[in-house]
Amino acid sequence: MKANYRVQLQVNVISGNSGVYFGNTNVIFGVSNHSKSNTGFGGVGSQNKMYQNLGIVYDPDWIDTPIDDRDVHVYAPHHDHSAESVMNAKVDSINVQTVTQNSGIFVGDADITGLDSHEKNNIGLGLVYGNQNLEAGNVNIAYDPDAIDMPIDDRDNKSAVFIAPSSPMRVNGG
Repeated sequence: MKANYRVQLQVNVISGNSGVYFGNTNVIFGVSNHSKSNTGFGGVGSQNKMYQNLGIVYDPDWIDTPIDDRDVHVYAPHHDHSAESVMNAKVDSINVQTVTQNSGIFVGDADITGLDSHEKNNIGLGLVYGNQNLEAGNVNIAYDPDAIDMPIDDRDNKSAVFIAPSSPMRVNGG
C-alpha cells in the first residue's frame, strides 16, 4: 500500500461534531453534540460598531434542556485481506473559513456513522457579519417561558461494520 500526500491546510473555525481527518482509514463513530445557549447579543465581527442597543433574553424555564443520550455503540471492524488500498493524493491547498456541526474535511477513506447534533439558541440580537456595520438604537427581546425547554431524547443504537484494508497506511512526504 502506498500513499503520498502534499497538503497545505488552513482552517479558522471548527465547532461541534466537526473535524479534519487525514489518513487511509478514518473511523468517526458515535459523536454527540448537544447545546443550548441564551445570549443577549450574538457575535459581532471585527470593525463593527454597536451603539445604544439593548438585548434582553428572558428564559424562566422550570427544567432547562434535559438530555438523555444513552447511546448503544457497536463497532465491528472487518479487515478485507484481499483488498488493495492505494491512495495517492496531491492537495495543494484546503482553505475553510467555518465548519459547523456534523461537517468535516476528509482526505482518505472516511467511515462515518452515528453523529448527533441538537441545538437551540435564544439570541436577543443575532450575529453581525461583515465589516463596518453599524447597529444603533435597537431593542431586541427573546421571550421563551417554557416549563420544559428543549427536551432531548436521543437514545439510539449506533452500529456499523467497516471494511478496512489489512495493513495500515504509510504516509510519505512529498
